Amino acid sequence: MQQKWVLRSRNLDYETITRKFNIDPIVAKVIRNREVVSDEEFELFLNGTLSECHAPELLDGMDEGTNLMAEKIREKVKIRVIGDYDVDGVTSAFILTKGLRDLGADVSYRIPHRITDGYGMNVRLIREAFSDDVDTIITCDNGIAAFDAVDEAKNLGMTVIVTDHHEPKERRVMADVVIDQKLPTNNYPYSEICGATIAFKFIKALYAKMDKVLDEEYYIPFVGLATICDVMKLQDESRIYAREAMRLMNGTANKGLRALLEATDRYGKDINSMTMGFILGPCINSAGRLEAADQAVELFLSDDDEKIRSIAEHLKELNEKRKSICEDGVKRAVAAIESSPELLHDNVLVVFVDNLHESLAGIVAAKLKERYYRPVIVFTESMSDPDIYKGSARGIDGYNLAEELEKVSSLLLKAGGHKKAAGMSILKSNLEMFRMALNDNENISEEDLIPKLVIDAKVPMSYFTVQNVSQLEALEPFGEGNESAEFADAGLKVVRAEIKGKNKNCLWLFVEDERGMRYRLISFAPDEFLSDIKKWFGEAECDKMLSGAAADIRVNIAFHPAINEYQGNRSVQFIMDSVQKN
Repeated sequence: MQQKWVLRSRNLDYETITRKFNIDPIVAKVIRNREVVSDEEFELFLNGTLSECHAPELLDGMDEGTNLMAEKIREKVKIRVIGDYDVDGVTSAFILTKGLRDLGADVSYRIPHRITDGYGMNVRLIREAFSDDVDTIITCDNGIAAFDAVDEAKNLGMTVIVTDHHEPKERRVMADVVIDQKLPTNNYPYSEICGATIAFKFIKALYAKMDKVLDEEYYIPFVGLATICDVMKLQDESRIYAREAMRLMNGTANKGLRALLEATDRYGKDINSMTMGFILGPCINSAGRLEAADQAVELFLSDDDEKIRSIAEHLKELNEKRKSICEDGVKRAVAAIESSPELLHDNVLVVFVDNLHESLAGIVAAKLKERYYRPVIVFTESMSDPDIYKGSARGIDGYNLAEELEKVSSLLLKAGGHKKAAGMSILKSNLEMFRMALNDNENISEEDLIPKLVIDAKVPMSYFTVQNVSQLEALEPFGEGNESAEFADAGLKVVRAEIKGKNKNCLWLFVEDERGMRYRLISFAPDEFLSDIKKWFGEAECDKMLSGAAADIRVNIAFHPAINEYQGNRSVQFIMDSVQKN
């Protein structure tokens, strides 16, 4: 699918910044494009350390919450942590449970089951805790909207401390203490932090209050992992936690985390945001999606070597199973869309995929959104009610899912979410009416349906060296708010193209710039590239390009540079991300 290239342009005294921080001008431009402006912000972005992360006491409720928890530990009452089934919820639950346990607390944990409980603390979990003689509940990564559950707990005489990082509702939950950086009464310096960050700060403050020494570096890999997997904006302290997690993870003293690194063949290798977001994170998430997330918490809490190895291997296998189910789901969804003129015409894709695990509908929707670049809602059978479909949506810029779903809420049983992602349930009989209503209401423009690729700068490939590309790679971790750098070069003459790989899924493209210098770019979407070349220049010119004969093909290429290491030698290589006709 053709992308619209958007060139970022930010004003800055690049010469001064380059000299002050000893970085290449193009690196300074990339950082400035991430909305980093002042010298102090540049210093924090480049060189921030754990000592510069914000004090826990700056969070409203932290002093009261840790005082209350210290009292409960001294009273030796039963305490229960209630987390969530995603990476942030699992790591938060681990941090609180481990931290409290090491202080001598009588603590247990529960993770809601994705299918039978749904998101967050609920009345069933409160009643279970009460029957277990639990005195105090502390939540993590949830609780800010658990009105019924908190009310039930208070009616039963229990103490409740809520730690969360989500947007609060207009009504305030009536817990004994609420700690959430997004509370309107809060003046916390940075709002883009995850639940594990709040949990870590709670434990840090509690240890200080009880005159105990906390091994902060033990917990940082979990905070950074959650930060990346929960798609927090990677600036300020969230960037520091994620970067320090990369540094510390291979040396972790946590047996479970090390076992997961070993199971995924990452132990002892460079750890980056891709490792955390696309290898470790999905393994943890797979437990909550396909089975129960408790086993992921247990992986990190256990000291039993055999049990740890078994869980780590199982989580890896679960993730492989999850990938297989999703691939099949995407194939069947594409077949349904391509065979339906009505769906192909719709700007909002609503598709039913039978026999798809309901917890995977969101992943399938995300893949379809990438393919068709339209808002997508994938429905499948509910695992708890034969008359209901469960759905998950993924959106695009210019279309607010939460607002659009509200317009047709009368057709839904339940819905919740935000601009870019949502979940819902619907009676089977209402599905087609829902699809039609959404598309009747939409006002998506043609421009909205063109995916955008943001370019940091128009730079010739000749500019890049091992030194400045190494500086660019040092801007890791990449992710939300700190996307990997993207560049473009124009008017490149195509010399030849070669298809590589056992599955012919790689292409080497050799190009020549206006000065006659030649470069090789690598593409992992050869079919799409060849289709574009045929469309723009014809079959004959494409055949010439593949055979190495002189062809009249000139293109503009968006790319990112990377360091290639081979037999001890380091060189710059270029990855092609998008192409335009010159």
